[in-house]
Formats: sequence, C-alpha cells, structure tokens
Amino acid sequence: MDQFRKTCQDNPGFLKKINGILFHTNCESENINQLSKTVKHIDKTLAGLFSKIKWINLGGGYLFDNEEDLSPLIDIAKFLKNRYKIDVFFEPGKAVVGEAGYIVSTVLDIFNSDGKDIAVLDTTVNHMPEVFEYQLRPDIMQESADGKHAYILAGASCLAGDLFGAYRFTEPLRVGSRITFKAMGAYTLVKASMFNGINLPAIYAHTQNGKIELKKE
Repeated sequence: MDQFRKTCQDNPGFLKKINGILFHTNCESENINQLSKTVKHIDKTLAGLFSKIKWINLGGGYLFDNEEDLSPLIDIAKFLKNRYKIDVFFEPGKAVVGEAGYIVSTVLDIFNSDGKDIAVLDTTVNHMPEVFEYQLRPDIMQESADGKHAYILAGASCLAGDLFGAYRFTEPLRVGSRITFKAMGAYTLVKASMFNGINLPAIYAHTQNGKIELKKE
C-alpha cells in the first residue's frame, strides 16, 4: 500500500488513468473487525487519493456466514461513501454460498496400486479447481474417520494431480457407489473447465417444496 501511495505521488497523472481501486486483503477472514482495520489503514494511508477515484472494491473471500450482526460491515460502507463520496463494492459470495451446494459423483472403477485402493470418480478436480490449485482436501458426506475401508479418490481425467485425497468409509466402495462432495457452492462451476472433454456436472435445484429439479444439463 505504501508503494502504491508513492507511485501516485511520484506520478501525478497516474490516477487519471483509473477510476477505482480494489483491495483483496482479507480472504478467508472470519471476523468483520479485520476488514475494519484494513479500512482504517486505507483511510490513514491513502486518504488524499480518494478524491480522485469514483469507487473502491473491498474484495471477497470473506467467511462471515456465521455473523449475526452485520452492522459493522454496513458502517464500513457508509463511512467510505459519506467521507469520500465514492461507490463501495463488496464481494460476499463465499460467505453467502460457500456452504451451499453439492457435487454428487459416481465411482467408475476401483483398482489397487502399490497396496492402496484407488476409486476413480466420474468427476474431476477441473470441476472444483481450487482442490488442485491450493491442494485442498474436500469434505464428503460418506466419509467415516474410523471406517475400516480406505481409498484414494481420483478424478477421471489424465491430469497427474487429479486426486481428491485419502478417505475412509464404513462400507467398501463399489462401481456405482455415490460420493457426495460438500460445500461446493463457491469457486466450482464458475471456474470449472471441460479438460479432457469431460462434461461439466448437470445442475439440479432442491426446491422449497422438496422436489429435485433439473436446471441445466
């Protein structure tokens, strides 16, 4: 941030080329107060520059889904808007849909490699790219921590890193067994690809009246 301020000071015409600024500094933050601290630092460090821009984006990736009182977030937006007369943007997608949605997959094949059972699924890390990008281990509904049957779950593409991780199950998996990945609402289909020609998952909605409706195939 100090470097950005110096760039603006050393190049007076720099801000004429832009009309807004995005900060992405609180990804996976679970506390709104951390965002408040960021805004206070921005106000202290870059106050003189805000008269030259039209908007500010405070980024996303926040995990405020358990927050009961969102008034601090409202206060932050009002503070910036009233003080600098700029539009304030916030990206709450992760907090809103992060725990929503499932990817339901089917076991296509099971084989043993070096003493480990591998279950190949009809999905792929390309349908949930952050599993591959950040080496995340997604949660699944069928997992049992003390289960007697261990498998490495693998995707169906030729990508060397198409692996979801090692899991244990109460019952042995079979071809046709269903594996349900939880909390797939964010950063999945919006970033997914059809690498190797593997189709994107069909999209179903669980309606309020209890029905399952196909939305996109």
